[in-house]
Amino acid sequence: MGAAGAALFAMLGTAIVPAHGFAPSLAPADAAPRAPAPEPNILFILIDDMGFADLSLTGNKLVATPNIDALARDGMVMTQFYDAAPICSPSRAGFMTGRFPARDRFVTYIDGRKRNRAFGQADWLDPSLPVLPRLMRQAGYATGHFGKWHLGGGRDIGDAPLPSAYGFDESYTQWEGLGPRVLPTDLTNRLGQQSAELGQGPVEWLPRAKITGRFVDKTLDFVGRSKDRPWFAQLWLTDMHTPWVPSAEQLAATKGKGATPREDQFLAVLVAMDAEIGRLIDGLRQAGELDDTLIVFTSDNGPTIGANAPGSAAPYRGRKASLYEGGIRQPLIIRWPGHIAAGGRDAQSVAQAVDLLPTLAAITGAPTPAGIDGIDMSAAWRGRPIASRPDIYSHIARPGGEAFGPLYSIRSGPWKLLMNADGGSAELYNIEDDPREQRDRQADAPAIAAKLSARLSKWIAGLPPPALPRRRAM
Repeated sequence: MGAAGAALFAMLGTAIVPAHGFAPSLAPADAAPRAPAPEPNILFILIDDMGFADLSLTGNKLVATPNIDALARDGMVMTQFYDAAPICSPSRAGFMTGRFPARDRFVTYIDGRKRNRAFGQADWLDPSLPVLPRLMRQAGYATGHFGKWHLGGGRDIGDAPLPSAYGFDESYTQWEGLGPRVLPTDLTNRLGQQSAELGQGPVEWLPRAKITGRFVDKTLDFVGRSKDRPWFAQLWLTDMHTPWVPSAEQLAATKGKGATPREDQFLAVLVAMDAEIGRLIDGLRQAGELDDTLIVFTSDNGPTIGANAPGSAAPYRGRKASLYEGGIRQPLIIRWPGHIAAGGRDAQSVAQAVDLLPTLAAITGAPTPAGIDGIDMSAAWRGRPIASRPDIYSHIARPGGEAFGPLYSIRSGPWKLLMNADGGSAELYNIEDDPREQRDRQADAPAIAAKLSARLSKWIAGLPPPALPRRRAM
C-alpha cells in the first residue's frame, strides 16, 4: 500500500478511500427509496479468505471491485469488526451460533477424523445449539444456504448432519458439506472425489470458475420462489480461497496486473466474484426485492497464508490462522435502505461475528437464545456507535508456527492481549493507539496485562476438554 496508505488505515478506517483516490459518494443509489418493509429479507454474503485491503474500497489499487464498493456506498462499513476465529470452520460457527466457537470444540478447520481428534476439533457443528437459520425460520422466514459450508461433511466424514438439520429449508453447497452440492472438475487434490464417494447428493460437476455463478443462480431462484414471506439467504463464496482457477476469459481481464502470474490468477477470481455479486444485486432489483433486503457482507478470516501470497491485510499484522489483526479483522458492510444511512463509517464500535445472531434476532423479532456471547449491534447499524461491550475471546489451534503468534486472545476496550494456554508468549497492545500491533505494552501497563491475563486464563480453563475418540463396538 505504501506509507501513505498505511498511515490512512492506521486511523482505524475513519476515511476509507478506494483505488481511484476519492471517497465514494455519500448519496444513496435511489434519491427517494420506498418505505422499507417491517421485516426485511436478509442476505448474508461471506467471502472465504478475503483480506482487509483486498477491495478497492479498502485500498486495492491493482483492480477495482465496484459492485462490492457500491454496497458500502449505499450502506455503511464497520472497520473494527472481528471474525470469531482466523480460520474457516470456527469462524463460520461463530456467525451461526452467536457463541465463541472454542466453547463448542471448534478450534480449527474441519478435516478428516484423525486430524480433528489430534486438535480436539469437533467433526461437525452440534445441531442442538442455537443457530441463526433456525431462529429465522421460527420467525417466519424462508431459509436457504448457498455456497461453502465447512461445518460438517466431507473428506472421510459422511455421517455429518445436513444443513437442513440447522434450520435451512434448502441448501446447495460444495465439497465441505453434504446434501445437494456442486463439485469442481479441475482441482488437483481429491476433495471433490472424496465428497462424491460419500454420497448424500445429488452431485453436480462444474469447472471451479463457474461455481460461484451457480451459487448466485441458486440464490436468485430461491428468492424468486420465496416472495410470499421474508427470506434469509446465506451466500458463502469460495473464490478467494486457494487454488485460484480462473477461466481463460477471466484471467485475460487481469493478466499483467499482478506482480506474478499467481497474483494475476488471484485478481482474476476477485474481479469475477465482484461481477457475480453485481449480477446478484441486479437480480434482486429486477425481482423487486432489493429495497426490502438487509445485506451483510464480510469475510471469514484474513488472506491466505504465505509471506509472498496474494491478498492483503494492510496495514494490519498477520494473515489467516493468526490472531493478530490481519487474521481476524475485516470490513463489515451493511446495506439496509431506510434504516442505514448511505456512506456511513463506524470506526468506534467493536463488533465480532458472534454479534450477528443477536442483532438479526432483534431486527426480526426472533427470541434471543440463552447461552450466547454476542450482543445486539443494531443501534450501531442505525448510526449510534457502541461505546463499550463485553470482552471478546478467540482461539486458534495449529501445529507450531510461532510466526503466526499466540493461540488465544482477549479484546477488552482498547486493549488486546494474546498468549498461549500456559500464560507464555504474552503480548499486549492498545489497538486504538497501535492497530498495527507494533508496540508490546506489557512493560508500561503491567496491571492491565495482569488483569487481562487472568480473565483469559479463566476463559481458557472453562473451555471443554478435547472430545475423546469414539470407542469401537466390541
